[in-house]
Amino acid sequence: MKALNTNLKKRVIPIILVSNHQVVKSKEFKDYRVFGNLAQTINVFNQRNVDEIIVLDIDAQKKKSKINLDILKILSRNTTMPFSYGGGIQTIDDIKQCLNFGCDKVVINSKFIQNIKFVSESAQTFGSQCIIASVDYNILNKNNFQIFSHSKLKTDNLNIKNYINDLNRLGVGEIIITSVNHEGNLKGYDHSLLQSILNEVDIPILINGGCGKPEDMIQPLLLGAEGVCASSIFFYTQYAYRDIKNILLRNKIKVRIT
Repeated sequence: MKALNTNLKKRVIPIILVSNHQVVKSKEFKDYRVFGNLAQTINVFNQRNVDEIIVLDIDAQKKKSKINLDILKILSRNTTMPFSYGGGIQTIDDIKQCLNFGCDKVVINSKFIQNIKFVSESAQTFGSQCIIASVDYNILNKNNFQIFSHSKLKTDNLNIKNYINDLNRLGVGEIIITSVNHEGNLKGYDHSLLQSILNEVDIPILINGGCGKPEDMIQPLLLGAEGVCASSIFFYTQYAYRDIKNILLRNKIKVRIT
């Protein structure tokens, strides 16, 4: 097992899903509910002193469209915190445009499934530190997982652990893993895949999908995840970003004090 840096501050990262320029929330990537305007939502997170955010254009994956320059312009104009963007990234020029609009990192899902060589191409061009791989998965049964593709790509031939090891070997800076079964259900994260891959990779792993209360974040962080991503907790519950940080601090999880 890789050695953990106990001095490293853990990250709490809101994820904002966008469809038709509106902020939405889903359950198991279905039944999308609109929550409001993107610029206004960004401003709320600015005021809450959030460390960083991830914004994902879900239309791009479903419709196989290109990066949404309008969303990038809104982020560039309104965001005072570090932000990452994902959705429709297919080329080196797409990544360049995202970074030119102020993105600190880009999040790539479908393109890496289509062409794993794009990992090394993008990392060598821009540096691993700004390339995030997103891996969504279904739990078939205990310790048996299948990669989920929003773009309906064939993934039956991909072993998820081998795929994650390839992402690591070829140069991504970090990986977000999201359990489709847990996403939006507010019942806590899936720890099973996290436990098995932390022993094999030497880059930061972020976990997403299912957080309903701050206490849900404790176990994955103790296991070794560098950060916890969440969405529903910020829209459906009473917990503010500061509340979450304070609860983690009381449980001896090192986080940046806001």
